[in-house]
Amino acid sequence: MTRKPNRLRALTPLLAPMLLAGVAAPAHAEGAKPGDDRLVQHAYNDSEVVRIDGKAGIQAAIVFGDGESIENVAVGDSQAWQITPNKRADLLFVKPLEATARTNMTVVTDRHTYFFDLVASPRTKPLYMLRFTYKDEPPAAPAAGAALAALNPMEQALATGDPVAAPADPASLNFAWKRTGSDKLLPARVYDDGDATYLLWPEKASVPAILIENEKGEEGPVNYAVRGSTIVISDVPKKIILRSGKASAELENTQPERVHTSAAMAANTTNPAAAPAAANGGN
Repeated sequence: MTRKPNRLRALTPLLAPMLLAGVAAPAHAEGAKPGDDRLVQHAYNDSEVVRIDGKAGIQAAIVFGDGESIENVAVGDSQAWQITPNKRADLLFVKPLEATARTNMTVVTDRHTYFFDLVASPRTKPLYMLRFTYKDEPPAAPAAGAALAALNPMEQALATGDPVAAPADPASLNFAWKRTGSDKLLPARVYDDGDATYLLWPEKASVPAILIENEKGEEGPVNYAVRGSTIVISDVPKKIILRSGKASAELENTQPERVHTSAAMAANTTNPAAAPAAANGGN
C-alpha cells in the first residue's frame, strides 16, 4: 500500500517563521545560560519587543548595562503593574499587582530605548531576573557615573544640561503639598517649581504607581523621569494619586494657581514691561 505524502508536515517548516513573526520575543527565548532558567541573559536588539512573564506576588528585576542610567519609564497600565527603579537608576523592579494583567512598557536610558510586553498569569512560570547583554559596545566610564550620582538633583540637572530637572529659581519652589493616605506610600519630600514636580522617597522604599486624574476624574498613569533618587514629573498637577496594591495615598497642591515659570520667562522676554504686573498678580 502506497502512503500519500503528508502535505501539512511538508509545509510546517515554511509556516513556522510566518506564524512567529510579529510576536514579542520571550525574555528566555535566547541568551539563556545553563542553570536556573528564571535568571536570564538577553542580547539587546533595538527593534525587538521583549516579553516579561510575571505572576502576582513575585517581582522581576531588569538589569541594564554597566553605567547605563534610566531616564524615562512609561507603562500602559500602572494600576495593574508596580514599576520601581533602584536608586542608581540602572535596574528596574517589575511586579504585577493583579493575577491576570497585560500591558506594555517603554524604558528610555541615556544609551538605548527598550520595549516590553508585560504579561501576568497565574499559570505562567515567572521571570526573576533579565540581564541585557550588548554586542561590541564599550562600557561607560564608571568614575563619571559615580561622580554624577553623588550630586543632588539640582546639581545633576545642571551638570547634564537638563532644563526639566533643574528648577530655574530656588525662590520659586513650592512645598505646599498636602499629604493624606498610607504613610508607607508617601514620599519623603515633594515640591514643584511651577513647571515640574519633584518626588523623593527614602533610599530603600518602593516607589508606588504614580497617577493623575483627567477632566472626567478618571485615574491614569503619568510619565516621569528618574534623576538620581528623585522622580521628576514634567507638569504640576493639582493632585497626585499613589497606589500600591490596595494601599493608596494622595498629594494635593494647596498653593493658589500661578503662572508657570517657563510661561513667565517667555512673557518676560517678549514684553519686559509686563513682567512687574505679572509678578504682582496684575495689581
